[in-house]
Amino acid sequence: MLSFLRSNSPFYFIVISWSALIFGIVNHYINDHNYNFFWPFLAYFSINKFLVYCIYVFVVFFTAFKINFIINKSVFFQRTNYACGLIYTITIILMCPIHQAVLPAIANLFAVLAIENLMKIYRNKSCKIEVFNAACWLLLSSIAYVYNAFLIPMVWVVLYFIRPFEWREYVMPIVGFLFITVYLITAGLVFGKLPFWIENWWAIKDGYLNNDFENWIYFLIVISIGLLISFRTLYLSYISSSNRYKKVSWIIIALLFCCVVQFLFNYFSFGLNSPVLYGAVFPFSILISSTILNAKSNWLPNSFIGISVIGYIIITYII
Repeated sequence: MLSFLRSNSPFYFIVISWSALIFGIVNHYINDHNYNFFWPFLAYFSINKFLVYCIYVFVVFFTAFKINFIINKSVFFQRTNYACGLIYTITIILMCPIHQAVLPAIANLFAVLAIENLMKIYRNKSCKIEVFNAACWLLLSSIAYVYNAFLIPMVWVVLYFIRPFEWREYVMPIVGFLFITVYLITAGLVFGKLPFWIENWWAIKDGYLNNDFENWIYFLIVISIGLLISFRTLYLSYISSSNRYKKVSWIIIALLFCCVVQFLFNYFSFGLNSPVLYGAVFPFSILISSTILNAKSNWLPNSFIGISVIGYIIITYII
């Protein structure tokens, strides 16, 4: 059952991902056409709704492609596999409607590009450029989706575990933030739109109010249980792995920790809204894929995925 998730061929990833994306677009157009995209720049630049669909499809698929590329290039998997990107794509599509998902999806892409740079950090190699690039991508991610500002401390957490004694590199994230900030402020002043940008950047959080409580709780439960199942496999692999594997594991754990802090802050400050779970889908897809590949018994990950699919059908079409 679900043996295609263990395949080293990209065929299943490409076909299923694109089929799911096309189905998601068609379903949203038919059922949710009364919703307005609340992306502030949509009205400002008069972007066509179908162009936003194209942006969404490209961003989600390219993010999934980058996840596969990053993980397969690292030592985290023992062999090439494309389950990460596939699980990421399916979860992102089902988690919330497209009109709420555009900006969080773009923010996730920037976060993945930041992780790609953090994966290049080695203990015995200078990493100022990688840290600078990661900081810039994370700042852009927080600009696209305000709650992703909670992912920024991940840079220092990763440095602590991989290069704890190189204090000069701890300054590079600040340099990266200042670099992007100066450019944005300058552009805002030149075009006279700085107050408009700042106002809409903060106000857009109010557009993520979630009306589908059952759907939100479902994905919260699925991600939580999936992570609990994955931690056992991660621990068993960790204690018998190479030093580099342990460093990569800490990068993923650092991302997951920042996502948990992001979720808790949003929950206790602003209430429930599903896009705040978007960031956690990245580490979730990696850890679940690792469990699928490395678990000694297949019945647990297979049962988890099967029950998750059945549960979504019940929540969406029956209840």
